Formats: sequence, structure tokens, C-alpha cells
Amino acid sequence: MQKYLGVYNGKLLKEFEDLNDELHIAGYYRGMLHSVGIVKEALKAAKAFIEKIK
Repeated sequence: MQKYLGVYNGKLLKEFEDLNDELHIAGYYRGMLHSVGIVKEALKAAKAFIEKIK
């Protein structure tokens, strides 16, 4: 992720890792997200993150 942001930013990197853990790992690989509300909130957070790095 660092090479795509161009500049090392610890806060953004941590936020990306958290979103990756929530959506990709817990949600997709492990199937641990069962509540639609939780998935919606995680997707909102991902959208906000994308807007930050544009």
C-alpha cells in the first residue's frame, strides 16, 4: 500500500489494514460477518477511505 500512496502515512496504512481485515479477511475468507448492518458500515468506511486517498 505504501508504494501506491507515494508517501508513507502510518494512519492511512493502519486504516487500510483494518478495512482489509474487516472486509476481506473476516467477511470473505472466514465468513465471520453475518449482520448486514456491519457489512454496510464496513463498506461505508471503505468508501470514505477511498475518498481520502483520491
